[in-house]
Amino acid sequence: MAARTQVMEAVETLGYRVTLGDVAASTGLALPEARRELLTLAQEGEGHLQVSGRGDISYSFSPEFRQILNRKQRQSRWAQIRRKIWNACLYLFRISFGILLVVSIVLIALALIALQMASRGEQSNNRRGGGMPIFFWPHLWVGNPFWAPYPSYPQTRQRRVEQHRSDSSEKEMSFLEAVYSFLFGDGNPNADLEEERYRLIGQQIRQSDGVISGEQVLPYLEVEPNSPQLEYEDYMFPILVKFDGQPQVNETGDIVYVFPELQVQASERKPRRVPTVLEEQRWPFSLAPQSKLVLAGGLGGLNFVLALILFSARDQVAVLAAESGILALISPLIGLLMAYGTLFLTVPLLRWFTLRWRNQRLAARNQRRHTWAEQLQDPSPHLQTKLAFAQELGQQQLVSEEETIYSTDRDLIEQRDYELDDPRFRSLLSNEPSS
Repeated sequence: MAARTQVMEAVETLGYRVTLGDVAASTGLALPEARRELLTLAQEGEGHLQVSGRGDISYSFSPEFRQILNRKQRQSRWAQIRRKIWNACLYLFRISFGILLVVSIVLIALALIALQMASRGEQSNNRRGGGMPIFFWPHLWVGNPFWAPYPSYPQTRQRRVEQHRSDSSEKEMSFLEAVYSFLFGDGNPNADLEEERYRLIGQQIRQSDGVISGEQVLPYLEVEPNSPQLEYEDYMFPILVKFDGQPQVNETGDIVYVFPELQVQASERKPRRVPTVLEEQRWPFSLAPQSKLVLAGGLGGLNFVLALILFSARDQVAVLAAESGILALISPLIGLLMAYGTLFLTVPLLRWFTLRWRNQRLAARNQRRHTWAEQLQDPSPHLQTKLAFAQELGQQQLVSEEETIYSTDRDLIEQRDYELDDPRFRSLLSNEPSS
């Protein structure tokens, strides 16, 4: 019988309120295994931990804890199914733009071919009847998009091999995904900026022996030189809350910040180099391979040109729609196809200008952080005083394993009796006559 089932039956048998000893005695499980299963059951079955005045621990469960477990298991399964469905929908949404592009080009090409054929038939009838043609088809030559002039097979093959090697080193993006990337990009490259910010600040505090001045974190923040936060160093409040710090003032009124928890470490570690500034990454236009971006843009341009030709001939399409099923099908969609072709080129263009403006602001923030870092490299006399004060208060406490008086990986009887380290007891031992 599984350990989980044994523990559940023991809880039911013992009246839904048990101790670790009760479960171990009832099931015969080893104490570590019984404790692990009991804690897991209490977490998943919404049990409660009860502590007596003597420090004894018991676990209380609802009589419906099995129903609670079943409900949570169903919710977990449904959550996994919903997650898979959501990921599939997101993927379909991403590739749908590429599919729409191909479908749009095919529909417009079929419509133009049908329009040309119907127009030629109408022109033949008009020539026999002496009339004028109602549609003029421009003789455009698009050519073979896969043909290159003066091909050289060995060079072409070599380029393909080199391209394959470069592509294989990166995650391959399909053409349909590249179309979405061409239109909307690939997300925020600085999505984890806050986590990175506080990670660097924590490393800076640790490297400074747990005491820093406010100026030392400015290269990681977004504080402008003329900001009112600089006067009272209000920008330090979130950092003090996050790392449990406290301000310390010297006789001259200079403020530094002490973080006691970051002054303690379990072992001696080599200091790691901390980046002097927080660098935001520029927003790229797309992470898709250049060849696929060119293909997506080229097909988008081709789609726009074909849609423009079809849109300019919409009156002729309406006239000839009665003679062609394809034209009758596409005639109501001409405006939609034209709008899609226009948006396909407009959206990336607008996004390019937006990214350019956004990257300019991003570069300004990075430059501002570099300016704060340069002030630390060449500090003013006042800043030198603050840094010296912080250095005086800085310290690192090493918690060695020899100083451990209690550990959960040993029984209580095996723990070190720290009272034996009392100087009075040691003096008695030293004064005891040797035999």
